[in-house]
Amino acid sequence: MTEFAPVPGFALGAEIPESGYVLNDLGGGVYFVTQGMINTMFVVTKKGVVLVDASPFLGDKLPAAIEEVTSKPLTHLIYSHAHADHIGAAHLLNRDGLKIISHEITGEFIKEAKDDRRPLPTETFSGRRKEMDIHGVRFVLDYTGDWHQAGNLFIHLPELRMMGAMDSFTPKSAPFFRLYFSAHVPAYFNAMDQLLEYDFETIVTGHMALPGTPEDVATNREYIRDLRSAAAEALRTVDLKEAAAAAKVPESNRQAELKVWMDAVVARAAELMPSWDKRLAGTDIFLADNLNATAWSVFID
Repeated sequence: MTEFAPVPGFALGAEIPESGYVLNDLGGGVYFVTQGMINTMFVVTKKGVVLVDASPFLGDKLPAAIEEVTSKPLTHLIYSHAHADHIGAAHLLNRDGLKIISHEITGEFIKEAKDDRRPLPTETFSGRRKEMDIHGVRFVLDYTGDWHQAGNLFIHLPELRMMGAMDSFTPKSAPFFRLYFSAHVPAYFNAMDQLLEYDFETIVTGHMALPGTPEDVATNREYIRDLRSAAAEALRTVDLKEAAAAAKVPESNRQAELKVWMDAVVARAAELMPSWDKRLAGTDIFLADNLNATAWSVFID
């Protein structure tokens, strides 16, 4: 059985009660809701509620969480991107008059998926930016690159200094598998720089039990830069033929050569990485995955 390091206290978040969720008031009518693995945010406006995403992990809990703070109706649902783990309970909330908003690329993905759990958006936009005033609250939706999935959005509430960037990073923890399954690793690195150009105090990122801060973004950026430095040095020093010979791979088996070489690159990069276990949770769980994604990107991008 694989043993993992215990989750440090600074990364745990609140204990989840019998209700199955924790609700935090972030101020200005913005609320953070989590069931421990998945989180999201909603905004109470003058006339209703604007919800970002509708995860099946939170599905039946979202109406209860909203009803804790307001009797106003859900008027808008913003899809941050098309993945079902974030919007696969949207059908539970769908009703006549609900405006579902996304980038047009997200709409195309959902259309292709033919998934009844993910209703098609009622309103999409193309290009980089859409600004909306929803009942007195300004929302800025930015598509800056394919840092997670094509069509993924930064959701900025400038006057409230709030930010949503689902599947961008995990506050107080290392990124999930392969830098959150990034569609384009250079874009993932750029996304951390882009996030820090926004004016915000709190950021909601979609996973685990904690919202984040600009300092958390900067910490994740520092961590992935360490990944890149270690991967680049390992690529420079680990020879493909030597790695294949050490593993006794027949010279005729080119695919195996490539596999054992990258495994050796990742192993060497892991040795070169500075210790992060006092600053981020999960580094032991996802280090090899993240180094593999980073090393391949350094090699081919």
